Amino acid sequence: MSTILVLLLLTLVQFAIGFGIITLFRIQLKKGLMIPLAVLLGVAVFSFVPFLLQLCHISLTRVSIFSSLAVACILLNIRAWRGIKGMAYFKSMPYLARPRWKLRLYEIPFLLLMVLIIAASAWRCFYYPPLPRDVTSGSEAIAEYAVREHTMINSLFSVNLESTNNPFKPPYIISLQLVYKLAGFPFGQIWLSVLFMAFILFLYRALCHTLHPLLSGLLLLFFLAIPEMYAYTFLILFDYSNAVFFFLSLYILFAFFTDRRPGHLALAGLLMGIATYIRPETLVLAAMVVPLMAWRLRQQKAGIKTQVRTAVLFLWPAVLLYVISIPVYINYYLPVKYHVPDLVNTHLLNLAPFFKRWWEMNAQLLFCRYGLERYGYFIYLFLLLLLAEIVVKRRFTAAGRNWLYAALVVYLGLPFLGWLLPLMDLDNTTKRGLFKLFPLLLLYLANNRLLTAFSEKINNWESKS
Repeated sequence: MSTILVLLLLTLVQFAIGFGIITLFRIQLKKGLMIPLAVLLGVAVFSFVPFLLQLCHISLTRVSIFSSLAVACILLNIRAWRGIKGMAYFKSMPYLARPRWKLRLYEIPFLLLMVLIIAASAWRCFYYPPLPRDVTSGSEAIAEYAVREHTMINSLFSVNLESTNNPFKPPYIISLQLVYKLAGFPFGQIWLSVLFMAFILFLYRALCHTLHPLLSGLLLLFFLAIPEMYAYTFLILFDYSNAVFFFLSLYILFAFFTDRRPGHLALAGLLMGIATYIRPETLVLAAMVVPLMAWRLRQQKAGIKTQVRTAVLFLWPAVLLYVISIPVYINYYLPVKYHVPDLVNTHLLNLAPFFKRWWEMNAQLLFCRYGLERYGYFIYLFLLLLLAEIVVKRRFTAAGRNWLYAALVVYLGLPFLGWLLPLMDLDNTTKRGLFKLFPLLLLYLANNRLLTAFSEKINNWESKS
């Protein structure tokens, strides 16, 4: 019982921190989207506070970490409670109004299945220790020593590290493991279940924004049934979290395309920065999103200066967090040197490895028997509905084009990264990197004109009956 109470308390603090960030950027969302987004932002702050203490050479004790999280929570929520204007804005938020959402009878089977799927994952997170080799030889080992030695720069770096680069990965997992271990969870990794549950809730409400709940539930079950992606909801590595924040950044960015609110652009940039903090190579994918931004702004008659300024505002958090977590931390804090530029391909004019990786990704990962075992039939469902929309409707919605472009960024960006960074192999890094693709395809399906038309028919029939 005490363990559940501690978990609820940590999640409540994460929500409060995330709510403060949402208020700070003056973002207005419906309640079903605001609550999970706030929790996810809180998880991100939890992952950064111990790292920030480490950068300031502050001992990583239970008192220093939890007092810092409490201070962060208070500071981020000052604006929401400050003065008459702040309170007026606070009361005007749509998610504080009387909720209109009601649970329909036909939603219960889908929700029960989702609860069972999430509960199975959460139990494995709680009951089993971290298993992936990449964390047991890196982040998990550093976090375990940090609990005893109160620093991330600890005894792990006194052994020979020539055979692995895992200790030199960003401290995202180290920080979260450390927080939850100090909170009383021996294996720490229950934070992944919090992230998983919040993400699925966000996806469900995002799908229901354009589709009938019946279709939303079916699509989300197809998404949850992706075997490889589901496995990493209880096997802690960087890729699932990276996919979550990459998706959230694009979701908020596409909202910016519609309303041009500066807060949406700032939050999209922050979320892309978090995704880059988790996996540094995401910075390249973020840069590949810029042409879509320029194209959409040009459609809205924005000038070149506006396009450049918007791109800079979107990218600078990712660049900043990359610089802090990789060049600064590795070169100036860690006692063992790890020369990152040596990882870059030195034969950039030879494009043959790019085409080879693209072919291997399709032939050996996506469209083969191995792909069915790892990713199920989700990709085939997407292709079927994409082809049907092309043949029947012959044009896409604006939102559908956005999500298709984002999916193309991942689809071409992963082989590009494999060409640029040869250490990114096919069977591990690229295989898990494809996690970023599936939420984007899911949101395209939510804007597929055939599904939205069918959804409208269901709503009309339901209203008549």
